[in-house]
Amino acid sequence: MDPLPRASAPGMSSTGGPEALRERLPAGAVPVVLDWLQRHRVHVRITARRATKLGDYRAPVAGRPARISVNRDLNPYAFLVTLVHEFAHHATFERSGPRVRPHGIEWKRTYAELMRPYLAPAVLPEDVRTILIDHLNDATASSCSDPALVRVLRRYDERVLPLLEELPERTIFRFNEKLFVKGILRRSRVACRCLNDRRTYTIDRLAGVEVGPPVPIALHEP
Repeated sequence: MDPLPRASAPGMSSTGGPEALRERLPAGAVPVVLDWLQRHRVHVRITARRATKLGDYRAPVAGRPARISVNRDLNPYAFLVTLVHEFAHHATFERSGPRVRPHGIEWKRTYAELMRPYLAPAVLPEDVRTILIDHLNDATASSCSDPALVRVLRRYDERVLPLLEELPERTIFRFNEKLFVKGILRRSRVACRCLNDRRTYTIDRLAGVEVGPPVPIALHEP
């Protein structure tokens, strides 16, 4: 049973319809997801990969329904976690209005409520359930900023890329179609020199990257 208020104009739409969601979700999650969407006026869009986010939420405006987008390249468990994360934004909007903090206490409480039906062996493997329960105790603004959750979800990617944080300094790697040299860690991001334009960028330490050969020290010099 959904403990949250229903939308005034229930009904779902999505890019590719329900079948597109079925293809990307764990099978055990599909009935609960479709039931929630049938009772809430939300448009779900499945997008191409975005380097800066896994999903997002746009509140209803000027008669248009709320909009949620999720990256299509996520594995089924990461797709589900991201989708429910965005569901929680809409449910919080319905319950508390637009003035609450995007990832404040109201959203965290709602996120935990909505995720509860999926914390079952028929939906998620044990390692994901264990980490997700800890994650829900103090959920971060993005699932991709929780190191433990990122590490367990990536086990189920079709192609498991190394994380930037796992590489030694001075390693060449490819990210977003550019070549970089790994530099020093600055809190949660790594200063990396781009070999395409010789500029320095900071990249999230949890980014999945493609590894190249070692780079000579001379490449680090101005």
